[in-house]
Amino acid sequence: MRSIQLNNSSGVLTVFFVLLFAFQVRSGAEAAEMTGNEVHHHSMQGMEMPGMRDGKVAVEMKTEPASVKLGTPETITFSIKDAEGNPAQKITPTHERTLHVIIVSQDFTVFSHIHPEDFGPVTPAMEKAGEYAVHYIFPKAGRYLIGVDLAVNNELISKHFAIDVAGEPRMGTPIADSSGKKKFGDYEVTLSAKPARIEAGKKVTLTYYFTENGKPVDDLEPYIAAEMHVAIISNDLGQFMHEHGMSSGMNASEEDMAHMMMHGGVVPAKFGPELEVNTAFPVSGVYQIFGQVMHRGKVILTHFMVKVE
Repeated sequence: MRSIQLNNSSGVLTVFFVLLFAFQVRSGAEAAEMTGNEVHHHSMQGMEMPGMRDGKVAVEMKTEPASVKLGTPETITFSIKDAEGNPAQKITPTHERTLHVIIVSQDFTVFSHIHPEDFGPVTPAMEKAGEYAVHYIFPKAGRYLIGVDLAVNNELISKHFAIDVAGEPRMGTPIADSSGKKKFGDYEVTLSAKPARIEAGKKVTLTYYFTENGKPVDDLEPYIAAEMHVAIISNDLGQFMHEHGMSSGMNASEEDMAHMMMHGGVVPAKFGPELEVNTAFPVSGVYQIFGQVMHRGKVILTHFMVKVE
């Protein structure tokens, strides 16, 4: 496992990426806002999670070893079942991946975005069983959110779980930093909202602006079939959304975004410096927003905090 430190205007954000079985973490994500599903919040301590049902689809999660401990390699398996409790067969890849798994610590210093394909090909046996696994080493003790995005029968599904990891040292509390301009290495990133006052349940446009050493970055590159991947998590880990950013002014509808996720779409070869994310926060509270873009073959991870009234 390796750690990457990203400098920002308020201090240092340490982001842990798992380097397990000689694999490099990659990312991809789908928008929970588009699924129309209920979002549940459960906790677990080294056990199999009960099914989290979305309409006719249930998602279950289990870990091996069952007791989740700091620094121990874990296999996290997701079982996808239909209304009759049988393995779901018609899983549609989204953004070139079968499942998208987001892992975030409650202090928001640990962020990983991984897929079953990162550990090997998805086999017919996995598809028949409706079970897909990822591997992870938790770098801190404490609570984590694990979000999973997929599509069954062309319907987008987004679920999340909470898991408690035993051991020492334990993570601290989140650092409050609501600044809208931060440094991440050589990049300065600005995040603004329109309207500026974000209200629960109302549409808002989040706008990112990227510069490098004072110059606008207009040659960002596609990353996992998208211009930008965004994960939004509430401070209590009760809300999880996965969105995508697009070049300013594109104004794609939710239907268009859903189609592009599952069937592909035209992503510009180069774009920037401004990207927009259209979303709506479900409830009031404080939210952490992680964004991922690619530049010169390197993934840039951003992290902002916003208050929703």
